[in-house]
Amino acid sequence: MAETYSTAEFVIPGTYVRVRAEGLISAGGISTGNLGVVGTAQKVVDAVNVVDYAHTYNLSDYESAVAQLGAYDAFGSGAKLHLTRVLELLYQNGARTVYARPLNLGASDSQPGRDAYTAAFNELVKDDVNLLVAPQLSTADALAVLGPVLETAENNGKDVIAVVGADAANVAAIAAQVPTNDRIIFCTPGVRAYDAALKQEVALPGPFAAAAVAGLISTLTPEASPTNKVLPGVVKLASRYSYGETKQLVNARALVLEERGGVRVVRGLTSDDAAFRQITTRRIVDFAKAGIRKSSDPFIGRLNNQRVRKALYGAIDGFLTTMVVDEQLVSYTLQVTASRQDEIAGRALVNAVLLPTFSIDFIAVTLVLQ
Repeated sequence: MAETYSTAEFVIPGTYVRVRAEGLISAGGISTGNLGVVGTAQKVVDAVNVVDYAHTYNLSDYESAVAQLGAYDAFGSGAKLHLTRVLELLYQNGARTVYARPLNLGASDSQPGRDAYTAAFNELVKDDVNLLVAPQLSTADALAVLGPVLETAENNGKDVIAVVGADAANVAAIAAQVPTNDRIIFCTPGVRAYDAALKQEVALPGPFAAAAVAGLISTLTPEASPTNKVLPGVVKLASRYSYGETKQLVNARALVLEERGGVRVVRGLTSDDAAFRQITTRRIVDFAKAGIRKSSDPFIGRLNNQRVRKALYGAIDGFLTTMVVDEQLVSYTLQVTASRQDEIAGRALVNAVLLPTFSIDFIAVTLVLQ
């Protein structure tokens, strides 16, 4: 703690030093691609490892995930253990840091219900996660569980996005499943993947495609759109759409996958129908909010005077400048003020106007022949 003093206390002659370090405060590192997943895992992995269902596992590679959580079982109507299957899809498509929350499922147990998933996700969002997936849940259950979790987290100052997959049988039904939520990415169709238990390729339904898409998004900086990006860990889709069907789904705000020089994203959309339709807009704003919080929090409890407010301005301004340099923002304006009544109430007011960047979705070409 810096040495401090009050001039009214000077009695013994000497040099007294007060260090005011507010001008050195800046935002720390901010994560943008940490993933959170919930799924079922077996209780006993081997003679040494036993799964702890009251613990969140911080994983960085698939091999350690299998060692700690056990392998998945053969995919099919009787499959029950899917957590490491989801982790395999995440890591194959670029995931680096994953927080996994296992749910207990004995040989004779039924699948955990919504309450178990809600409780697990509420624990997960206490960690440093940015993207959530629950491919084991049906589409309806995933939306019912993740919607309230996202809303509660945002109200508590934690900005998280969920990726959900469609499990409906036809295009019209899939379009009807798409929610209206600026924090939910709704993807379709399913993907084909190699099943290590069956030792053959299987068709995984739409909810599992959410894991592949989340893995891809986790590799991208906030300003980088997933539009036209290839999923590195997926080579074939479980089904394919015609041009008209793809257009119908994109108009319904679904993130559609297509086979074109690999499996790639047609257009990077959230399920929002307003300002946050582009995934990049949602992620850039979330990144700005996180940076402004990290820049501002160290000033809580300090003097509310012009000198400290100027330092607060400098900390936020420095962070927003890096966003401009990284091409996340075109520009911004910033004000930090406090009236006398604000000072009495302990308030410092920060007003920021941000101009986020947008991705190129369309290129219109006119050919003039002479």
